[in-house]
Amino acid sequence: MKEISIVTWFFDIGRKDWKGFERDNSTYANYFKFWARVKNHIVVYTEPKMAETVKKIRSEYNLLDKTTVVVIEDVRKVDEYVYNLIKQAMEQKLTVKYRKQPWKPESCNHLYNYVTYLKAYFTADAINRGLITTDTVAWIDFGFNHSGATYPISEEFNVVLTDEGLSDKIHIFAVDELDDVPIFEIVRNMHTYIAGAVTIAPKNLWQNLADLYRQAAISLGQCGFADDDQTLAVMAYRANPEIFEVHYIDNMYGALDIFKNIKLTKIETKEYKKVRVQAQKLLYKEKQYIEGIKLFFKYLWLKLQKK
Repeated sequence: MKEISIVTWFFDIGRKDWKGFERDNSTYANYFKFWARVKNHIVVYTEPKMAETVKKIRSEYNLLDKTTVVVIEDVRKVDEYVYNLIKQAMEQKLTVKYRKQPWKPESCNHLYNYVTYLKAYFTADAINRGLITTDTVAWIDFGFNHSGATYPISEEFNVVLTDEGLSDKIHIFAVDELDDVPIFEIVRNMHTYIAGAVTIAPKNLWQNLADLYRQAAISLGQCGFADDDQTLAVMAYRANPEIFEVHYIDNMYGALDIFKNIKLTKIETKEYKKVRVQAQKLLYKEKQYIEGIKLFFKYLWLKLQKK
């Protein structure tokens, strides 16, 4: 059982002005502060104006010595080829209209899709720079848990996350059963399979994941499409499934349940959502069709009752 390291980023991409999706820098700083008391080493990629805020938050928890801040002057220049490819794709009106919900950020905002692509890139970069000394590294979104959406008690993050019980694969967290629906249909329908807030992997596999994400982003861009990291993760998994381990979770932020050495209070997910996940597992993963169908009908009934 060994301590892991964490990588995250924050860049101001103008979200405070997105109608219906408004979140300013102070909102994200508070999101980070909620879980930033975790005692692991955290590497934060951010822009100059946010660097001191990150240090201040970690200093309040006496964890500045376990914090590395990497300042990026212009995030658009980190991978200019991919940035330009995503930008060109999303400047096409047909690309935006193709999406089921064209007003959402992943449908119409090229900078949003680009920075989400950089999650694996920056984690691999931290390793390649020698900033990581642990065998296992977790990506955790800067705004993870939205100040208690799933794990409501900030003080409980005063722990050390370890690799206890983790296999030597890339751990991804799915909110729906992975299937073989064509990628163009996933882009159009905007269905979520993989929650991108947390990804965990051995240090030696993060460059593999970054390469798979880049390949996926380029493939989409060359077809005139772009999407966020959730779709890139599906494409990466399909390209090399043997290096992944899929964990099914009952909400977008439930991934921290994987850590066996800690216990976080968790807001209970609606019963019908739990039953849906159980039914999907029986039907698709364990091939127990009769029991799976029974649970599926139970899910439908509970959903109608909103229980």
